[in-house]
Amino acid sequence: MRRWLLVLHRDLGYFFTGITVLYAISGLAVNHARDWNPSYITERKDVRLDLPNDQAEISAARVRTCLDPLGEAGNYRSHSFPSSKKIKIYLTEGDILANLEDGTGVLETCRRRPLLHHFNMLHLNPVKWWRAFSDCFAVGLLVIAITGMCIPRGRQGLVGRGKWLVGSGMLIPLAAMMLL
Repeated sequence: MRRWLLVLHRDLGYFFTGITVLYAISGLAVNHARDWNPSYITERKDVRLDLPNDQAEISAARVRTCLDPLGEAGNYRSHSFPSSKKIKIYLTEGDILANLEDGTGVLETCRRRPLLHHFNMLHLNPVKWWRAFSDCFAVGLLVIAITGMCIPRGRQGLVGRGKWLVGSGMLIPLAAMMLL
């Protein structure tokens, strides 16, 4: 029996190592979401637009022309006027909010972080089949944990120091749940 537990533990451990690494990277990123956006890169830049003061004179073609020096003409989607003195220009990956009186504005872009955005999506179960795989992964982790506890014997096993390590490993998250 112990030999089969060892084989099962080893093979499941190897099989689920890749997804464990991806979840760990994503988990670290998401744990620090207060410090940064783990899925998107947002950048702000001061810009100057050459647009007329009168909203009636501003067309899509005119907006595209003023976006050309910024390299954003091809990203233009639409524009609106939140007030009589401001224009908001919607771009493919961001927007510009500018003052019509002096032409000053802020370009804010938002784009996906390479790879990390996709790693983070794994936590959201984006498609039905992924939920099934995630459930298999959870069961696999349980099997790995249980077989791992049964492999060592004697003082190194579950009846020896193992019970203290397993207990303290459970105590920390349980205490955190009660304190939060």
